[in-house]
Amino acid sequence: MQTMNNFEELQDKWKSQSGLSATENGFESLLKSVKSIERKQKIMNVVLSTTIIVLLFFAIYVSGYKNSIFLLGISLMIGSLIFRIGFELYSLQRSKKLSFINDYNAFKEDLTRYYSFRKIVHYMITPLSILVYVIGFVILLPLFKASLSHGFYIYIVVSSIVLLLIFSVFIYRQIKNELLKLNQLLIRD
Repeated sequence: MQTMNNFEELQDKWKSQSGLSATENGFESLLKSVKSIERKQKIMNVVLSTTIIVLLFFAIYVSGYKNSIFLLGISLMIGSLIFRIGFELYSLQRSKKLSFINDYNAFKEDLTRYYSFRKIVHYMITPLSILVYVIGFVILLPLFKASLSHGFYIYIVVSSIVLLLIFSVFIYRQIKNELLKLNQLLIRD
């Protein structure tokens, strides 16, 4: 029951702000948009964490820790994912600091800073993470070529390129949708 009172109090404060034509639907829409972005960030962290676990099991399974070149390649791959997860966790922390209780102008300033930060994450950190991940994978290719049949090696190279392209399109769409939602929140007046 306490949560319901807090929500109603928050909603009343939002509605009573001057310079804003607050409606219950507008407030709920705003809240849903922010929560949707947070949910997608959490899902991305789960996917990236799962990938790290798979890479670690692969490294242990093939005893890759015994080969320094393998260790370099797999470390770059895992490190790039950890780096990206770190930024997503920091971003989630920042999104939770967006205060709906603030007056509208203060909220909009916070949201503008958050939007700018997300653009940096998407346009600088994400491509850098992907590049480092790909470099790590390319470092592993000579080892794969030496230890796998020619056909399986070709399969790994081709399927990796296809997966990278599909994954890049998926990431592009996610980024586009998130930034569009944030931009729509900013232009509401």
